Order: sequence, then structure tokens, then C-alpha cells
Amino acid sequence: MGERIDTLEDLVSRVEATKPKAATRLLAIDGRGGAGKSTLAREVRDRVEGTRIVEVDDFWLPKEIRPDRALVVSEPGCDYDWQRLRDQVIIPLVEDRPARYQRYDWGTDTLKEWHDVGVGGTVIVEGVFTTRQELASYYDLRVWVETDEAMCLARGIARDGGQHDELWREEWMPAYRTYIEGDDPMGRADWVVKMGNDVFL
Repeated sequence: MGERIDTLEDLVSRVEATKPKAATRLLAIDGRGGAGKSTLAREVRDRVEGTRIVEVDDFWLPKEIRPDRALVVSEPGCDYDWQRLRDQVIIPLVEDRPARYQRYDWGTDTLKEWHDVGVGGTVIVEGVFTTRQELASYYDLRVWVETDEAMCLARGIARDGGQHDELWREEWMPAYRTYIEGDDPMGRADWVVKMGNDVFL
């Protein structure tokens, strides 16, 4: 398991001190849904000059090609297009080429506008399953956000306004548990951040 980071300032200084393998520094922020990944990503972006954020939520599979719900728990992450994330964003930046990807829109269940990500600076790839085995080695830095599971569940339900309670309880949280136990993303992390109420613990 990676080293525990106790303050945002410490995390920022370590990010800035890390020399990337290519022209773009790639930082992955992983953790359960509701862990505080997006909040942490924005905090780092606001403090590290030239940082952009790419969200895993933009790579979810449309319903017509999404795997059966029963597979989501046994094969966590199978409902998002990690290959497209790799091919459209990660590999081009690793090879010092601009990245370009299409955003998945949850409201319409379609791919929407294109986004360009230039070479250079820091790119944060943020979201659950970002450091899965197939992607982990591409990043310069891997951060795992460790937050109490009950807090993550409460946040997720509140964030969705109660629309997806069953999914959070019966599908997503068990999938995160399977991912953590089977894929060991925390063990691959360079740094572990513990968060509660969107602040460092």
C-alpha cells in the first residue's frame, strides 16, 4: 500500500516534484464512489498550474451495449469503457500526442461533444476503476482516496437525490468492494489519502 498523505499541501508538493515519463504528468485518483475523488481532483487542479481533469464518468457505456447488471458486481468496472479511456486519452498523452475524447452524457445515454486535451502540464484522470490493472502502469502517480464505506454510500445517495438508492446499495457499493478485494487498487497506489466530509482526516 502507498504512503499515507495527511495534508493537501503535502500532496500538491509531491505532485509538483514528480518528473513525468513524458511531456504530460498523468495522475490517477481512484476510490469508491462518494469517496471525495472529484473534490480532491479539483483541489489539486486549483493548486498545480496547467492541470486538467478527465472524468471516468465520461466513459460509461451506453445502455444498449452495457453488460448485464449481474456482471457489474462480479466484474467491477465492466460497465464503463476503459479501453476508450486508454486509447483516446491515456496512450496519446503517454506518446506526447494530443488527446481527444467524446463525453458520455448520462441524461441522454449518448456520446456528446468532443473534448481536446493538449500535451503538457498535468492531467488528472479521476474516478473509480482508474487504476485497474490494465491502466495502472501508464500513470506517473496513483492516488487512492480511502473513505469509510458507510460515508460513501450516504454521500452517493444524497448526491443523486434518492433516485438510485437501490443501485448504490445493491450494485455499486458491492462492485467497489469486489474491486478493492480482488484488484487491490490501494496496494498499487503511490499515495493514500483519507478523507471525511471532503477534508483530509
